[in-house]
Amino acid sequence: MAIPILPIIDRQTGQVQFAAEGRWCTRYVADPLQLERLIARCSRRPAFDPDTSELLLVVPAAGNPAGRRHAFSLAKFPSPGALAKVES
Repeated sequence: MAIPILPIIDRQTGQVQFAAEGRWCTRYVADPLQLERLIARCSRRPAFDPDTSELLLVVPAAGNPAGRRHAFSLAKFPSPGALAKVES
């Protein structure tokens, strides 16, 4: 089931952040500029589907009263913490 969200998009890194089900989520999108353009034109609030890890958008389209659906695949963004611990 898709969860309505309000994403924050970093154009440089492709990082997408949003609150869903009471926790803060960070994911990565391959084309942040395209995502930003479509979100600006959305007719409904974007929704995140945790089962498929997709951000779902509905954008108005000529001749299509329901709008055109777009899905952006979101990948888990790697943690900024160190991968290994150095002991001295």
